[in-house]
Amino acid sequence: MIIRYILILFCAFPVSLFAQESGKVWNLSLDTVVVRGNTYSRAVRNRADGSFVWDMQMMDYLPKILGNADPLHYAQMLPGIQTNNEMKSGINIQGCDNSHNMLSIGGVPIYNVSHLLGFFSTFNPSHYPTFTLHQNAPLSIGRIGGQLNMDLNEQVVDTMSGEVSVGLISSQGTLRLPISKNTSLTASLRGSYINMLYSKWLQADDQQIKYSFYDVNATLTHRIDSQNMLFADFYMGHDDISFSESNYYAKMKDFWGNTMGALHWVHQQPQGFRMKHSLYVTSYANEFKMDLQDAHFQLPSSITDYGYQSRFEWKRWEAGLQTLWHNIQPQELESSGTFNVTSGRMSRTHSFEAAVHLGYTQPLLSNLSLFGGLRASLYQQDDYHFKALDPQVNLQLSTLNFQLILDYALRHQYLFQTGFSNIGLPSEFWMSASEKMVPQYAHEWSLSAASYLFNRQYRLSADIFYKKLYHQLEYSGSVLDFINSTYNIERQLLHGDGRNYGFCLMLNKCSGPLTGWVSYTYTNAKRSFSAVQPGDYPASHERPHEFNAVATYALNSHWSFGATFVYASGTPFTAPVSISFIDNNLMMKYGPYNSSRLKPYKRLDLSANYKWKSRMFRENGINLSVYNAIAQSNELFYYIKSRKDGSFAYRPVTFMLRIMPSISYFCKF
Repeated sequence: MIIRYILILFCAFPVSLFAQESGKVWNLSLDTVVVRGNTYSRAVRNRADGSFVWDMQMMDYLPKILGNADPLHYAQMLPGIQTNNEMKSGINIQGCDNSHNMLSIGGVPIYNVSHLLGFFSTFNPSHYPTFTLHQNAPLSIGRIGGQLNMDLNEQVVDTMSGEVSVGLISSQGTLRLPISKNTSLTASLRGSYINMLYSKWLQADDQQIKYSFYDVNATLTHRIDSQNMLFADFYMGHDDISFSESNYYAKMKDFWGNTMGALHWVHQQPQGFRMKHSLYVTSYANEFKMDLQDAHFQLPSSITDYGYQSRFEWKRWEAGLQTLWHNIQPQELESSGTFNVTSGRMSRTHSFEAAVHLGYTQPLLSNLSLFGGLRASLYQQDDYHFKALDPQVNLQLSTLNFQLILDYALRHQYLFQTGFSNIGLPSEFWMSASEKMVPQYAHEWSLSAASYLFNRQYRLSADIFYKKLYHQLEYSGSVLDFINSTYNIERQLLHGDGRNYGFCLMLNKCSGPLTGWVSYTYTNAKRSFSAVQPGDYPASHERPHEFNAVATYALNSHWSFGATFVYASGTPFTAPVSISFIDNNLMMKYGPYNSSRLKPYKRLDLSANYKWKSRMFRENGINLSVYNAIAQSNELFYYIKSRKDGSFAYRPVTFMLRIMPSISYFCKF
């Protein structure tokens, strides 16, 4: 872009060209010079390491779910990322479980990002300039999957600005305020009021659900000098839900949320040396309560991390240090008014992680380079110690229009997540590695290729991946285990292995008024748990085939349009082969584990935006969106419903409404 501006300035004047030939000097004057170029979309960019960077301003042009443009929802439109059902939170990258991937703010992990029963995440898009998605976790991250990081704005704002959005179920606002010449504050707030207007949308089989949530973000940015920046970042978000289950005469309440505080120091030198130090605390807690006639149950769980991490970059070198203390309360039972007893109670655990990593990039040819890195980690819980060395090798070929990356890595992870359900309610909990649950690890191989086409107006990319997973963990029980039998978590924990492999293709239109992409992903995610059944079976989140399309069209300065389309294979589930009542007890015999599948998932979302300027605001706008415009009845899961005559039915549950139109107003000042 800078070169283009230099050429324009240079060509704006008559030009004299001097050539020496046989002692003669030739003068040539150009009266008119035309410089042509393409305007490239910066909405989704691919970095040299193969990661994606998504500009949050793109959210203004895409369909909004009930007035909310959710970053996690749109990250699932990228190749290699699985689309979730409406009541499923988290993210699955290249066939990995949700717990294998790190979701973070400024590099600080957030352990639950679910709002509205998993319908969208806790990330307020107006607070962050971009998010970065690594399909393979960076060398510094102790996860066997990938990472989605919400990037902090590293600029001090010099004028007050902000934006407000008012939707059907929630409203949100962001204020960017200069405090001094070198200090600014960015604060965001979002709150819901869905039960006030749309309580019928939260009904399932005539059972009313009451629900609310809120998010608070605050980032203080201070420029110490030209080479040093200081950031103080804070996030807090909570959800509150309650409903009654008439089939079991039960009343359920759940309250969960995250709190995070971090202090970051960034030092940048003109010669290219950069270092970042982060000191943080992040906490997630869940309080599930259930009243069943005269009995009362509570299933609290929590995880709190105290961490320090640093990263150094200089020329071809990168290095880092990480220390992390985990304070974890796995799910435990607190009951009264029942004969139930608790054995094998999971007490609070304290564990420690420390890791250092070092990497170096060695040029081999003019366009060929080799990266080699090593991460050494140490883990301790009580008397249990574990050490690991994780190598990573990356071979990269890069030219102006072509890129090829071959990657291998060994990765260890010391945290597990498990639970009896992942359909909206945060019933899953975290556990630390121990002598009985040895750390999980994975070998991964990937090959990526990308090429620009037609004068760089299009980008075609392809990826192939394979991951071999060891020491995986699953919970074999159900939500009513703690009611019907002696509660013992360890008896419900199963141990096994897994493997993921697949490929994805993506064609991205990079320039012009119409931009977007189409992608196809094939994923095979298998798990092997001998206690479940012999051989492999599909992972519960596996979608073998997935097609995504995203398009935005800018008609003029006022009107713009957006559309997204998803077609994905149905996820597996275990279906019963026989159901009967014996002495008023429901008896079920199940078929092979995860041998059945929900119907394929289909959804088309549409949006139209109209923007205008006014004296009070630099931009006003109205967003009209339609979620699931084709009114597809997508299945979420199957359940058993008892009838008044004593019979029962086994049928699928679908999301609230087949089609959801919404309108929202936003302004920027």
